[in-house]
Amino acid sequence: MRRFISWAMMAALVGLLGEASAQEASSDPRPYLREGVNREDLDAEGQRTYDPVVNATTPYSRGLSRPIGMWMHSPRMARHILPLYMYLRFGGDSWDGDQFDVRLTELAILVAAREIDSQYQWTSHEPTALKVGLEQEVIDVVKYRGGLEDQVHGLGAKEALIIRFGRELFGGRRVSSETFARALDVFGRQGVTDLAGLLAFYEFLMLSSNATFDLLMPPDSQPLLPVPQEPFSSGALIRARSVTESGARSAARLPLVNREDLDEDGQRTYDAIVNPSTPYSSGMPMPAGLWLHSPKMAQHALPAYMYLRYGNQLGRRLTELAILVTAREINSQYQWASHEPSALKEGLGQEIIDVVKHRRNLEGLGEEEALIIRFGRELFADRRLSSETFTRAFNAFGVETVTDLAALMAFYEFMHFSLNATFDLQMPAEWQPLFPMP
Repeated sequence: MRRFISWAMMAALVGLLGEASAQEASSDPRPYLREGVNREDLDAEGQRTYDPVVNATTPYSRGLSRPIGMWMHSPRMARHILPLYMYLRFGGDSWDGDQFDVRLTELAILVAAREIDSQYQWTSHEPTALKVGLEQEVIDVVKYRGGLEDQVHGLGAKEALIIRFGRELFGGRRVSSETFARALDVFGRQGVTDLAGLLAFYEFLMLSSNATFDLLMPPDSQPLLPVPQEPFSSGALIRARSVTESGARSAARLPLVNREDLDEDGQRTYDAIVNPSTPYSSGMPMPAGLWLHSPKMAQHALPAYMYLRYGNQLGRRLTELAILVTAREINSQYQWASHEPSALKEGLGQEIIDVVKHRRNLEGLGEEEALIIRFGRELFADRRLSSETFTRAFNAFGVETVTDLAALMAFYEFMHFSLNATFDLQMPAEWQPLFPMP
């Protein structure tokens, strides 16, 4: 597996670790890795990823900041993830039929930060929200989980709807039919797809960067979010429902988008996925195809999916293991049922699958398999990686592959939130739940 780290970075890292053996897990490399990646440490491909984000036309003219800068430890992954981030944060089309509303975007980010209790994200975004015109009383409704009654606390209909959408998505792990219908009516298909994607992406960002690299609050910042009474639980109960028609395809609140219904740009996005060179030559897959209700979001989300599913540094067998670990830790029957057969096909033994399925101890497993399972269990249950687990993964895989692994796991939860939970995606009738629910 290829490791990405320059000789200059390696020398500095060796100095930081002192005489610790490369196989020991006692010296966490993250204090150095948190400093990020300098442009001059990147190869030509990495610099082509860096430059569209760090330039005079973007908010990052002075450099790639934390937490998104952590993705550059895997430049090929960053090449696919950074455009999706830039679209959702700065380039999404309007939710109100006029122009892109940065005020509502910042509100959605605050809702995500509050619902996942991310002190880092909240403290970095509350000042931005105020700067773009979001009223303090609206921010306080989110911060203190206030009521959403009309005309209370200065809430408008859109603000209340976004807060309710986020609370249901993260709290109940399913957007109710009523809330989805309202959002569809107010924001349209593209808007509701973008909204779900934006909310879910900030959970992806937290897991793949903050939690993985154990990012600390800047020393000069004051926490702005109250200590949570009930910490966010990524493994909350998810019961996948099945359609009643025998042999029916997966059903959702909106159907898959047909190629002929897309404009020229949308068809180019479609054709890049559905063609003889990909595993999807026969048609757009569920649930990823639902992103095409926002073709501009799909233009960025689908390449990220294809890289993390098929192009990351882990290889296909360990990739399927990482996806199964994620499905089990977030209790997603849909993802598990669709991936257990793929894992078996890629050579993952049933005994390893059963360790994940039944949450058994890791004795007797190979080092890489045990590391991936431990990595996912900590990432989702503890919402941070222990020094020992990160260091062992770093020593075993290298920083590029560790970055890919964290992103792969976080992306499958992003998929669950932005697709399964939002569009109420149901299992086909012929699928059987394959792991025990709590």
